[in-house]
Amino acid sequence: MTTVTDAAATAATAADPAEPSTEDLAASLRFSVTRLARLLRQQSDAGLTPTQLAALATADRCGPIPVGSLADEEQIGAPTATKIVEKLHAAGYVDRTPSPDDRRVTLVSTTPAGQALLADIRARKTAWLTTRVAELDDRERAALADAVAVFDHLTSPTRTAVTADLPEEDPA
Repeated sequence: MTTVTDAAATAATAADPAEPSTEDLAASLRFSVTRLARLLRQQSDAGLTPTQLAALATADRCGPIPVGSLADEEQIGAPTATKIVEKLHAAGYVDRTPSPDDRRVTLVSTTPAGQALLADIRARKTAWLTTRVAELDDRERAALADAVAVFDHLTSPTRTAVTADLPEEDPA
């Protein structure tokens, strides 16, 4: 007589042991992506926090942008966004100007110094990644190219193949 436990063991044995479960794959992906993100952040060396750097990149990509919209984009509170903008302004990376439509609204845009900082950080990160990718063999490079397409698909807002093919600005 076959018990439920025996049936489960047989099913587990029948499954390809080289195929990780969806949960195991997700956990492994999370770990690798987190580690890669940390290593890339270490290449920044800009003297800014990750949140400040992300806000600067958003201001560059979307600016001039109201502080409230910057807060929404970065998923932070308006008071936090205001403090970040103050620090970025004091460092000379952003300008604050009153909105021509509503003087109660402050618009944030990057300065040439802020744009240069972002370009420098992106160049350093790309150089670091280029060095690492150059160390891969042809099979690994092909697998990486496939993985990049999957990452784009996983991170696209609508998760469609059409939007995954569109370039997105690097936040920094």
